[in-house]
Amino acid sequence: MERRRLIAKTHLTLFGLPLYAGFLIKYFFYYGDTKMRILFCNIGWMEKYQGLTDNDQISGGGSFVSEKGMGHEVCNFHSTNERVYGYVQPANDRSISLERIDENNQNNFLDNVLVIWLATRPKGLGGHTVIVGWYKNATVFKEFQHFKKIPNLQKENGISRYLIEAAAKDAVLLPVDARTFIIPRANTNPDQGGIGQSNIWYADQEKNLPIIHNVIEFIKQKESSNHITTKHTNKVNQERKVEVEKTAIQVCCAHFENLGYEIESVEKDNLGWDLVAKSGKRELRIEVKGLSGSVFSVELTPNEYKAFSEEKEDYRLAVVVNALKQPKLSVCRYSSERKAWIVETEDEADRLLEIKTKESASISCL
Repeated sequence: MERRRLIAKTHLTLFGLPLYAGFLIKYFFYYGDTKMRILFCNIGWMEKYQGLTDNDQISGGGSFVSEKGMGHEVCNFHSTNERVYGYVQPANDRSISLERIDENNQNNFLDNVLVIWLATRPKGLGGHTVIVGWYKNATVFKEFQHFKKIPNLQKENGISRYLIEAAAKDAVLLPVDARTFIIPRANTNPDQGGIGQSNIWYADQEKNLPIIHNVIEFIKQKESSNHITTKHTNKVNQERKVEVEKTAIQVCCAHFENLGYEIESVEKDNLGWDLVAKSGKRELRIEVKGLSGSVFSVELTPNEYKAFSEEKEDYRLAVVVNALKQPKLSVCRYSSERKAWIVETEDEADRLLEIKTKESASISCL
């Protein structure tokens, strides 16, 4: 009876379906007809988790990564035969305590788990432990599983085992700029919950309920945000060029608002960028360019180019093509690892910027 009362008091929902906390705060929710539990796993930071490359190295993730310059999680979002295989390092190479996820489990594995992957952002990106992605409907194993046949990419990266498995279609890796949800550390707010020193976080104390609730809301928003929503809906009835510029600003604001940023316009301040996007302590400077056509080609003023050429990781060049018909946003950011400007467009592979500098002069008659 006591258990039922606790369940009733801690009712949450995900995707419009009920989420409950059980006797020892055992979280689960229904996704369709499937009941899922929740587990948090802390790993090293990467952009793609498609193996180590010159353009994507791992940082954070513990002493092993610091000493070896690699980690066994580097392929966590690589699809092999439509499956993904996740690695997380338990303390002292111990096993995962499946009974802390589901006290009724009698097996050496547990199905239907929502595994939330965490990593610490590099200082240049604002620091803090954040959500980088998740697996839905995952199978979590108590002990490490060894591949019967090691996939090629895992073999190239010295990986022979895994702890978590899921369908590739159920794996979500957030773009770098979308990794805005900060998971608190227990040592900074011991009364308010949070992840401790272990890479495995069961979050099975009642004080973690508010965190769980906010995580679920974050995932709901990401799962449902396939369309652009914006607060910047002022109608513009001016010249075509102004229309294009205004629409580009709106599309850009919508994009970063959907990522969890608060937007401030500094267009009139002549700083070399148009917007400031803030999420917690992280701040981005964004220059916005709008184009009426479909060809990605823009020019920067001397002031804009000065900010662009500094190649800072907090600067973004946002370009919207087809602004008045079917707006399409590309966000350009400088990667210090790749030593190049990366162009990120939804549903497209990353590209590189081609930059051509021009000399100009202002000439008048004395």
